Amino acid sequence: METLGKQEGLTRRQFVWSSVAGGLVGAVTTFPARALAQAKPKVVLKAISVWEKTITWSAPLLELMARVEKKSGGELVIEWKGGPEAVPPFQSAEPVSKGVFDMIQTSAAFYASAVPEAIAIYPERASPKALRDAGAIKVMDEVHREKFNVAFLGVPSSGIGFVMLTRAPARNLEFFKGKKIRTTPLYTPLLRALGASTVTIAPAEVYPALERGVADGLAWPEMGIEERKVHEVCKYMLLPTYYDVRTSLLMNKSAFDRLSPHLQKVLLEAVVEVEEWGVKVFREEADKEQERLRKYGMEMIKLPDAEAKRYLQIARDAIWEQIIKDAPKNGPRLREAFIKAAQMGGSS
Repeated sequence: METLGKQEGLTRRQFVWSSVAGGLVGAVTTFPARALAQAKPKVVLKAISVWEKTITWSAPLLELMARVEKKSGGELVIEWKGGPEAVPPFQSAEPVSKGVFDMIQTSAAFYASAVPEAIAIYPERASPKALRDAGAIKVMDEVHREKFNVAFLGVPSSGIGFVMLTRAPARNLEFFKGKKIRTTPLYTPLLRALGASTVTIAPAEVYPALERGVADGLAWPEMGIEERKVHEVCKYMLLPTYYDVRTSLLMNKSAFDRLSPHLQKVLLEAVVEVEEWGVKVFREEADKEQERLRKYGMEMIKLPDAEAKRYLQIARDAIWEQIIKDAPKNGPRLREAFIKAAQMGGSS
């Protein structure tokens, strides 16, 4: 039988069998590595929201859950563990700080008593990219890690403003003197500057409170009015909008630090993607909702230009004054970073 090349004594049949055997050995040596990679235990993060799962404000968290699982190939999974039915909004950030849950999408106004600096995300109009480029998100992360044991991951929704909704028409700023307006720590400085008295009411209780006359109106994002049916008890919306409606994504510091560098990168990249997604989606949804509210009979009242300019200046000055008063160490550096972001353009 003929031999192959210079491999004397190695027949064609022997060569074929030796090649097959070599292939089997290669398969045996590589298969376990592949199997181990595929069997790598997934990391599961427990997440909550201050809003119900069906409410639009929770959409960024749901979007993040889907993107993280896809980007990580299933290695990192974020599981929904509940909304306000699980933990009341004003107490919901504390369990994340303590590690009961790993992550939360919330409004800074709900945990400002623990981190007064948190409401610095609102006053200045700027895109999420500008906030990152100006170092504002970095400063927020440093403050949150130091004061509340959480990492500040980003602002998964933004790009729309706040409005005043009232039971009676507010034709000018004098209207608010003596009126009872629903508030959170975010709105209180402005409302007090306008001469209003304030009442704290959980989001789910807003409708019955307004219906009973417990409040004469409320400060609220320009979107999400319809979901709470607020238009049925408040027929008037005061414009212009003020601030930037941003939600906060927080993660327990230890839970974040335990992630491998690879999974940290996957998570943060997904957060940036959701920030960009959120600006577009929320602006589009807000515009659509405004049209529906008009059809429901809500009257949009626009302040005259001079009055509107004064209104926006009062709003901005009041909140920064409060932040710096409550956080004299961090307030000024936050103000500098956020104003820098606003000056960089890219308004959300």
